[in-house]
Amino acid sequence: MAQDPLHVLWIEPGFPGRMGGVADWLTRHRGYRSTFYCHTTAPRSHWPSSVGRGLDIETFGVGGAARDQAVAWSRTLERGLCYAYGCWEVLDKKRPRPIDLIVGRSSGLGSSLFAPVYWPSAPVASYMDYYFAPHQHDLADHAAPDMRSSYYCWRRSMGAIDLLDLEQASLGWTSTEWQRRLYPGEYQPDIEVLHDGVDTDLFRESAWHSRGAGPRVIAGRAIPDEVRVVSFVARTVDRLRGFDRFFTLAGKLMATRQDVICVAAGDPIVRRGLDVTFHNQDYPARLKADHPSVDRDRLWLLGSVPPATLAELLAASDLHVAPGRSYPVARSLLEAMATGCVVVASDVEPNREVIEPERTGILINTSYEHTLAGTAIKILADRATYRPLGAAAAALVRERYSRAVCLPRLAERFSALVEAHEARR
Repeated sequence: MAQDPLHVLWIEPGFPGRMGGVADWLTRHRGYRSTFYCHTTAPRSHWPSSVGRGLDIETFGVGGAARDQAVAWSRTLERGLCYAYGCWEVLDKKRPRPIDLIVGRSSGLGSSLFAPVYWPSAPVASYMDYYFAPHQHDLADHAAPDMRSSYYCWRRSMGAIDLLDLEQASLGWTSTEWQRRLYPGEYQPDIEVLHDGVDTDLFRESAWHSRGAGPRVIAGRAIPDEVRVVSFVARTVDRLRGFDRFFTLAGKLMATRQDVICVAAGDPIVRRGLDVTFHNQDYPARLKADHPSVDRDRLWLLGSVPPATLAELLAASDLHVAPGRSYPVARSLLEAMATGCVVVASDVEPNREVIEPERTGILINTSYEHTLAGTAIKILADRATYRPLGAAAAALVRERYSRAVCLPRLAERFSALVEAHEARR
């Protein structure tokens, strides 16, 4: 019978990505032996502590269309297959063994698709991110009227790799019920909702949020008590996560109040192909060029920073803004809630699953600039009145979304999956 510790092969396009934190926790707390295969890695300052201490990283290359950063829509499936094949080539060369379980996150690229060819005796658990609808969610509602028809052909084909993964996986899982419901009805019963958790040891309720007191530091800079901090965090600061709305809000707030600084963290280069207009461009630079009057001394763009710096920012923030489009809940939103931030987020279905309006945060139609600005001004003018929302949000994350709550459940599911697989052999 399978027991902890398992030997798990993790596969995801980038490390640490989404699964890196899961692998780290299970390695440190459950004694898992983890081998993580990825195509790219973030800087070492972003790596979890178990790397080299039970968690080993192997990178794989890709060939064919996947080398092209401007892949044509019609070659999306080929690109995903190239990633999966590149992973298989390195697996076959390195030959890690034994393997009890394969955990993959394709992120639309199918990296784990061919892993069972190397090790067919292990069950596969596939994390499912997002199933594309041809004309709904993300930036589909914001496509230009003259958008090429090939864009919609691409959207209709993007689910192919995910469905291949689901067809061959022993377990499909995702973080929220909203994500599960995106998939075709015949697949939904085979997808379990198991959140991968927030690091509440790092992102914990701060004294500034709970008592309105205590020192604040952001990226080495001390923040005086009288200064109001408004934060925005995303893996990439793009339109999908609403950076355009945050930028506009920042201009309005800084013009209204001289004590406000607005701080954004995230890669400035638009990495997601979803944003056809600005893909591979420095989006903040474009906005600043179009709005030269914005006070750059009070608009801090930190770029991509380590998790510890993100924790500093959120611990010091008086208001966290998550004005993105309809897309899976940003991890940074839950991290902001975990620190006790007062959160204003877009009133879209995925956010409604994690925020109870007027109790753990505020949901508004963030496409209306005056509504977003008016709400932010009220919160900054009376922090004490809104502080209970942050406290309730921190309690919610601790009780429902912390890794200490989520990952033991996931470990139990993984062990049961391996045991059931062995019983059928």
